[in-house]
Amino acid sequence: MHPVEFSLHLVKSSLIDKADDRFTTIMQWKNVDLFRQPLSFLFPADAHSRVDRLLESKSKLFADVIFPQVPIRLKTGGYINFDMKLTELEAGARRLDFYKPGNGDARPVDPKPPADMYSFFNFVEELLNSPYDGDMGLTMISVDGLRDGAGLSDAEKKAARDEVERGLQAKALGGQVGRLDEASYGLITKGDFDEAAFEREMAIVAEKLDLKPEALSIRAANVEIDDKELSPQQLKQALGHSRGVFLGEIEDGKGLKTLSGVIDGIDHNRGLIERALKKFQYRTSARLVTDNLATASVSQLQQGKINLEGKIRQPDDILVMADHPDLALAHDIAQLEDLIRLRGKRPLEDHIKPDFYELCRSTLIQAEFAEALEKLLKQYSESPSMIGFRVKGLPPVKRGGLHWEALNAFAAKGHPVWIDRFGDAVVAPEALGCLKHGYIELPHTLMKTLAGHFDGKELMGKLIETWRALDVMVVSADLPDYEMKTMAQELGINVSVEDSPEFVETLAS
Repeated sequence: MHPVEFSLHLVKSSLIDKADDRFTTIMQWKNVDLFRQPLSFLFPADAHSRVDRLLESKSKLFADVIFPQVPIRLKTGGYINFDMKLTELEAGARRLDFYKPGNGDARPVDPKPPADMYSFFNFVEELLNSPYDGDMGLTMISVDGLRDGAGLSDAEKKAARDEVERGLQAKALGGQVGRLDEASYGLITKGDFDEAAFEREMAIVAEKLDLKPEALSIRAANVEIDDKELSPQQLKQALGHSRGVFLGEIEDGKGLKTLSGVIDGIDHNRGLIERALKKFQYRTSARLVTDNLATASVSQLQQGKINLEGKIRQPDDILVMADHPDLALAHDIAQLEDLIRLRGKRPLEDHIKPDFYELCRSTLIQAEFAEALEKLLKQYSESPSMIGFRVKGLPPVKRGGLHWEALNAFAAKGHPVWIDRFGDAVVAPEALGCLKHGYIELPHTLMKTLAGHFDGKELMGKLIETWRALDVMVVSADLPDYEMKTMAQELGINVSVEDSPEFVETLAS
């Protein structure tokens, strides 16, 4: 850490209170010139809004973060760049410490563990609100050797993960790294991330850990942040979309080069979905849910699909729908209206079995959805007990929040609920009343993780028994291969969801 060159003190209203003697010497201001001036007075005009947003922020993400190359006004004219750190003091006061430029990676004093994806996205938003005005890029790294089943032992994987994360923190602005999935990370760099150099570093790490070099081979992508004035909503949509494209969850022919390009890709894909809805080019696609012991179907999983340039697909294939609540709401209401209307035309033996519609979690928590659903049920004389919802990606039940409040409200009206928070049965069983007579699925990622543990299969078996004691049906769905399907049956999961057509097509090829 470089020594502090000088400091400024701010009072509660973020006005300059005093500067130390070093500031007056270096920058040639006097305290009388600065006293009670707004801090933005010392920054270029085009940075004023970012300075104000930084000072208004209540985020704790910036503890010990050093912002590089912050331009500070010289009294005699012009600006000098310094690295800057903001420290919160008592009673709302703040201190700004300035360092010589070249603090390098601008790491925090104490490296932090990788943040979860949403906290990392919040960090990026706050960083864009900072006075830093240099080049900035979202760099994403995937190290497949860290994935389950890649061949590393638990001890090797932990040692490799620690080294990878340490190396990424050294290159991240603010030292903050975000975890995108089990083996992928995001970080903000100065737009100069050298993939080849980092791969060489990882090869040295592999040799040190006595691993094969390919165990730590990397795949990287860099998105230039060329627009720093995006709204928070647009920024999070762009970050989520970039993550989805990088991980292969979303297709986007526009690729990942600049943030403005990502926004253009989002607008294009939104337009495809909006046009399909406007032209009524949508329908639900049914998959049977079968009790394999009784060899009889017990319900159907209905997934909303639309016509995307001649292909019938789910909107999530090209857009993170949860980040677009307005579009998700329009899509889900349109699909449900069709589903409920057509249920009345089915044979009686099919009509008495419930349908579970795959609902976007952002739709779940919108009041307009609950109102529209109630009207549809009344219009078509349908019972709530026949329309259930499969909702994936919910926060932990212990955390509570709007999603769980909404699930409880729908369950209280008689709608069966289907979620994938499998481990919550032992974490907070008293909070899971909404799942009674509903479904719980064991995500394949969790199954794979537990299966690789010495006591994993026994633990899964106990969890399945716990769910059944809560009067919740355990199902297997979207398992990636027949080996895992066999494991599910060995564990006693007798209810399964018919494979999606895409899975069958993959196996056939």
